[in-house]
Amino acid sequence: MRVLFTARHSVSHLLAMTAAAQACASAGHEVRTAGPAGAVLPTAALGTSPPHDWHPDLVVSAEDGATGAGAAVTGVTETGPRGSFPGARVVRWTPLDHRSADGPAPVRIDPCPPALRGDAGADALSVRQPICHAGQLPYELREPHHLLRVCLRPGAPGSPHGWSPERLRLVARAALGLDVEVIALVPAAERARLGGVLGPLGSRLRFAEQELLGPVLATCVAVAHEGGPDVTLEAAAHGVTQLVIADTRPAGDRLDRIGAGHRLVAAEEPRETGSSLRLRRHLADLLYGGRALATAQRLRSAIAALPSPEAFAGRLEDLAAR
Repeated sequence: MRVLFTARHSVSHLLAMTAAAQACASAGHEVRTAGPAGAVLPTAALGTSPPHDWHPDLVVSAEDGATGAGAAVTGVTETGPRGSFPGARVVRWTPLDHRSADGPAPVRIDPCPPALRGDAGADALSVRQPICHAGQLPYELREPHHLLRVCLRPGAPGSPHGWSPERLRLVARAALGLDVEVIALVPAAERARLGGVLGPLGSRLRFAEQELLGPVLATCVAVAHEGGPDVTLEAAAHGVTQLVIADTRPAGDRLDRIGAGHRLVAAEEPRETGSSLRLRRHLADLLYGGRALATAQRLRSAIAALPSPEAFAGRLEDLAAR
């Protein structure tokens, strides 16, 4: 069976499908991936460029269209329009806020547990995304710590959903007021630029690279973030409570609905997200309220019970056969 995994507009969604793609390859299927130009997957076996006459039997797509038309094959420059693949069965990968969640699709795949799904994903196929263990924490973060830890994930610099430096300062100030240890996932190249905005707060924060999201979350009780599906699912898999500061992403609403987190509306001006006192109150509830912690633990158990990527590969074989 030939399988194409495509997410041409989102590296994070392409990376999220890697475990399922690897499971298909391990089962003996011919697997290719297509994503944004320059995207690099953690295994070269899935990053080879398919020949122009290569046609998949099954397309697993995180796009609105039937295929990754115009996609760039991972690790290769833009390939130009590829058109559709006649006769290929198409299934949609629709985690959390992805735009294909509301589009027509006879079969959907959703890595979220049922509690975090929207109405469109109620009948979707399930697959468990492995917890990310990539990378190792810096020595200073591996030392025994006696305070509760809170992670801040402001999002990629320049992202339309990412926090501004002023918002990061506001959230950091609120968290540090709770006598906790705060780890901000900020690239090293950005930290010098943030120095003037964070001021004295910068010396009280601890920093780590964004790629260390999983290892950092494994040491934390709560995380404040911009609502990305990668951090939402990773935090849920670790049983971490979540504060989502975002305008349109549904992750915060769903976490708030089941009691595993809170959502605050992000506005153009950081002061409009609420005072530092308001932010501190939400974080304190997630750290010490009890209900959110218990619900986050139940959510972690629900994720652990989802089918493994290996079992999921067998479901894809059935879909292609039909």
